[in-house]
Amino acid sequence: MARDVEISRLLELMPPPPGAGEAGDWAAVESAWGFRFPSDYVEFVTRYGQGEIDRSLAVIAPDELMPPDAPQPGMRGMTEEARWLFEEDGEPTDEVRSAEQIIAWGGSCTGDTLGWLTVGDDPDEWPVLVLSRDGGAPRVFETGVVAFLHGVVSGEISPSPVGAVVTWGDRPPRFVHWRAG
Repeated sequence: MARDVEISRLLELMPPPPGAGEAGDWAAVESAWGFRFPSDYVEFVTRYGQGEIDRSLAVIAPDELMPPDAPQPGMRGMTEEARWLFEEDGEPTDEVRSAEQIIAWGGSCTGDTLGWLTVGDDPDEWPVLVLSRDGGAPRVFETGVVAFLHGVVSGEISPSPVGAVVTWGDRPPRFVHWRAG
């Protein structure tokens, strides 16, 4: 129920543009990855798709849902890069002990990586992880993707945990699907 409230809040604040969203066989996607994706992320990708919010924050869809002409790197490439960066420059914490716990689902225009900390058996409980482009300890947010995005673009999470060129909360955010961008 709480996840429904979160997507409703985001839809009200930032309606998806016409024709947005990625369609596909989520069972096949999850089989290819070997796990179930968090339900709020699945709903976001289904309604909004892959794209950018105010040219500052990108959300990527699983490679298996995207056509060959989609922007790269895809989710697999971003995840590999995030894991490599964590191994090179990250600082393990009590929460984030290994790079294998990280799956990337987005990023910022200033090079921060957004992902999940894949702990526990329930993907709907995976917290959001922010890896700074400058290295250091990752920041963990005990929330799902949709609540995190809403908090950032509404200005409710302040200061913003990701570098951006906009001041979140000053005006309604705008999502641009990758095909329109």
